[in-house]
Amino acid sequence: MLQPKPKAVLADGTLLVIEYACKTMDTILFITDLHSGSRVRELVGTRDVCSQLGYHVEEIETSRLEASFEDVVRYWSPVGCILEGSANNITETDAFEGIPAVHLDPCDKILDSPTTFTVTNDSEGIADLAVAELAKTECVHFAFIGWTHRVGWSRRRELRFCDLLRRMRRKFSVLNDPWTFGNKADFASRLSPFLAELPKPCGIFAPNDDFAAAILDICAMDGIRVPGDAFIVGADDDPAFCDNLRPSLSSVRPSFAEGGRMAMRLLARLIANPSLPVEKCVYHPLGLTSRLSTRRIAAHSKRVLSALDLIRREACSGLKASDVVKDFGTSERQAEIEFKAVTGKRITQEITDVRFERVMELLSRPSQAIAPIANLCGWDSDIYLKRLFKQRTGMTMREWRASHLAKRS
Repeated sequence: MLQPKPKAVLADGTLLVIEYACKTMDTILFITDLHSGSRVRELVGTRDVCSQLGYHVEEIETSRLEASFEDVVRYWSPVGCILEGSANNITETDAFEGIPAVHLDPCDKILDSPTTFTVTNDSEGIADLAVAELAKTECVHFAFIGWTHRVGWSRRRELRFCDLLRRMRRKFSVLNDPWTFGNKADFASRLSPFLAELPKPCGIFAPNDDFAAAILDICAMDGIRVPGDAFIVGADDDPAFCDNLRPSLSSVRPSFAEGGRMAMRLLARLIANPSLPVEKCVYHPLGLTSRLSTRRIAAHSKRVLSALDLIRREACSGLKASDVVKDFGTSERQAEIEFKAVTGKRITQEITDVRFERVMELLSRPSQAIAPIANLCGWDSDIYLKRLFKQRTGMTMREWRASHLAKRS
């Protein structure tokens, strides 16, 4: 049986038994294999909608679950379930019979089933953005380095990538199953010869950021310059991960939180109407964050490359132009001349652009309060940011958010 939840101690010493408060509300189980990566953002989106509708969300991690699913269902008595990724096969157990369920980013078997409600990442849209970014470079060749043909989302990204390049009459190569599934030990031995033989410069699309990072490592070991000899795009766009690679990684930004919101809205309708016809929904990517791995200009100056990397990492932590000049190791005038010659911008412009990109990302989150955004993005004054935002968009921050959320709903 499930063990009772630990008691929370409030500041005044009062004890509050958490599960009692939770179980007075209708519960939604968010079932995933592990609380990490995209699952965290999907859970955030699920909770956004649940807070509006008055549901309690309980996350169940299958990899850490000690109780049986029968015990989980008996304990929580959920009114519905969202089953994320590799956890979505568990509804085949008797424990979930009759409980409304929506599958979020499921395997192909469940995605293709005519009886399952699904919400799926737009793999074709992700490939569209990757190709558009790589097409901006001087690449004479392109390549897709896939995860494995046995994973549907990787295969769909590959097919779209190849189809687009055929239509553009561009040459490309594909490497699929570059490692024995479940064993990365032979990855470098298969990938190195493939990378060496690619015509240069080459634009490479990796189906996710973890894979792109591994490709960056092998390029560094083999003396393949990124950017320069190769330009690389990944997908998932976790800033804490992508900004700290060397070079920082350009990545497509899926709306994982929107996937969670979409799944919960669909589940709420299914709970209200068990006879609802089966729906297959798709959530689309938010865009692409262009970093150094695809910046053609960065290949021509190591000092500018280092400066752009520093700005990408630290702009929202209060970085100043003088800090970037110090990194150059030259006079302020020489640093500005060199930076503008390569990027077309002054150093302060680049810092502002990176900060503003972060502002837009935070504003797109409904649960993010507007007041702290200036400070979170590196500005001391929210008045300055409000003025800048109006100049750039023609709207106030509140107006932009309302417009953006209206388009998304």
